Amino acid sequence: MELKTLRTFVAVAELRNFSAAARKLHTVQPAVSRQIADLEAELGTSLLWRSTREVRMTAAGEVLLEDARRLLALEVEARERVLRAGSGQIGQLRIGYMSSATARFLPALLQRFGRAHPDVHLELFEMTAQQQLEAFAREEIDLGFSRPLPERVELASLPLYSDPLVAVVPLSHSLANRRRLSLEVLAQENFVLFERAQASGLFDRIIGACGAAGFSPRVVRQAAHMQTLLSQVASGIGVAIAPACIRFLQSEGCVFIALQPALPAIELELHYAHYPVRPTVESFVAQACQMREHIKTQMEYRELGGRK
Repeated sequence: MELKTLRTFVAVAELRNFSAAARKLHTVQPAVSRQIADLEAELGTSLLWRSTREVRMTAAGEVLLEDARRLLALEVEARERVLRAGSGQIGQLRIGYMSSATARFLPALLQRFGRAHPDVHLELFEMTAQQQLEAFAREEIDLGFSRPLPERVELASLPLYSDPLVAVVPLSHSLANRRRLSLEVLAQENFVLFERAQASGLFDRIIGACGAAGFSPRVVRQAAHMQTLLSQVASGIGVAIAPACIRFLQSEGCVFIALQPALPAIELELHYAHYPVRPTVESFVAQACQMREHIKTQMEYRELGGRK
């Protein structure tokens, strides 16, 4: 049974008239009669009872009418779902993110995307840059908010904002009231750094900057999470060099101080598969593009000489 034939049968059954059905379907009556006859021959039973004055359904015709309506409704629904999927209106997105770098803006971005795409199911996974890299390789995430990934990785990237590296010292530290400081004044301090296994680029950049300043930092702790790093600094274990974005985490007891001269900033990027790009991914990236200037403003670091 073809959908076109079922559509013809439904028109005749509902209108109880072959000529009226032909007009509704923009065809001629002989074509309608032939389709009904072919359908009855295919099914091996009479579907309509005809006379010169009326058309009635047989018991078999009543059963087919119910099923045909359901099938045609499913066809309409399928067409709509295909079109919506093709435009990124339905589907799912699996998103990896670094909480320390996205806590300030990600909720608003997700809410705005959700309002515009209520039928796209979002799954969030907190991951370091290294974990995101591995998840992309296993095709476990569709998008990732992280630091720049190795150039050899075949992912498209949308830069969102630049994050300066700052010194983080305990509130009780003798340097806590400084507006700016140089790396050299930290040469004798104990250091708490973010774990190299999770962000080798950041770790090596900090070690290299300290080397250029004439000393090798005494690293007493490596934290697996930025929140842990802040807690360790606040407790007086050591000082840290870290991206300024972590000031938006729970940072009571920590002071963030600009470095002079400033170290090269690090980017926060939105990564996604370069090819093929799924419509839901395209829609999310477009939403991120629209909010990019707002995100840059939100994440801008100002030298206040205090907690924030």
